[in-house]
Amino acid sequence: MMKKIFAVLITALLALPALAQVVTTKGVATITYDNKLMPTDVERAQRAAQVASIERYYAEAGEAESENFEAIRPQVEANLDKFIMSSTVLSEQDQPALRKYSVSVRTELNVTKLRVTLRGAAKASQPAGAGNAPMVYVFLGREVAAVKSFDDRVVKRAEIKVDRDIKTSGSVRGSEGESIKSNAISTNANKQQTSKLSASQTVNVETGGSTNRKQDEVTYRMLSMASHKTSVTSVFSQSGFTVADPDFVLGDGDMKSVSADFSHGSDLTPATMRALVASLRKAGVPLLVLATFDVGVPAQDPATGMPRVAVTVTGRVMDVSAAFPREVASVPPVQYFAVAPDGAIATTKALKDASLLAAKEIVSRLNAAGVR
Repeated sequence: MMKKIFAVLITALLALPALAQVVTTKGVATITYDNKLMPTDVERAQRAAQVASIERYYAEAGEAESENFEAIRPQVEANLDKFIMSSTVLSEQDQPALRKYSVSVRTELNVTKLRVTLRGAAKASQPAGAGNAPMVYVFLGREVAAVKSFDDRVVKRAEIKVDRDIKTSGSVRGSEGESIKSNAISTNANKQQTSKLSASQTVNVETGGSTNRKQDEVTYRMLSMASHKTSVTSVFSQSGFTVADPDFVLGDGDMKSVSADFSHGSDLTPATMRALVASLRKAGVPLLVLATFDVGVPAQDPATGMPRVAVTVTGRVMDVSAAFPREVASVPPVQYFAVAPDGAIATTKALKDASLLAAKEIVSRLNAAGVR
């Protein structure tokens, strides 16, 4: 019993970094002072290091988040105390000969306030009275159900070329004679024949062939994402987007086609995409968010010994309001991991964490692209 409780506690602790609202990070800064290092110079260096720690957090979060930080940098620098909960000096170095002072700090960031400030900046950039366009998101979880492999098809051939050269020569020599004795005449003849035969043969062999390889056929089993629907919708709604439920916008045939396409591949067929666009335009919804969550096979976590499941997320956002739909944001394949006492729990947890983090990443990329 104690072992099980201990395992659950470890799982809970491992889950905290992914969704934490308070993040610990580090920052380094170097300043140049005039003649002598003054307390104001030390304070200036520490504040620069604190700003660097926030910049490092956004840089590690990805390109879109880093771009979003630049939009609120002036506000952050002017109100550091609101965003930094604590700051500890790790090391410092004074170089009087160069008149340089360096400091390294560890800070605790209030990520919630940073996100609120970012949303406020996004709303402020919109025209008066404007609101975020409605969106429909379709999150599809899947795992490999079967893999059909094909043997290589090998074709061998050999070409044999034979050259022969035969030469013959011969000669015949003969002589005849006769003799007369008494009343008889006798004749005689002799014949001599010689022949010569020579032959040569050259054999050339050329071999070759071809090998045909066929791609494995992978079939996926679709997984339900219904239990994560509320939390994902909350992420989009809190970011200012108006979320339309796909059950009321897309038809039953649309969802069946989407599931069928993703159960055999990693993209939608043109027919399915055209049907989705038609349904969205009919409902007046301009944005479509598509994301797939590929669940890997549970493996043993080297740190805890418990099952660990990886989920690979790929997403794209389409704007269907124009005459020709266009992709306004995309999420390249990103992996998220979850550890739990058994494989089933790890899979559920990995899908939950991945869906929330994917929603936040999509929001960041939409903000960076100016889509509100």
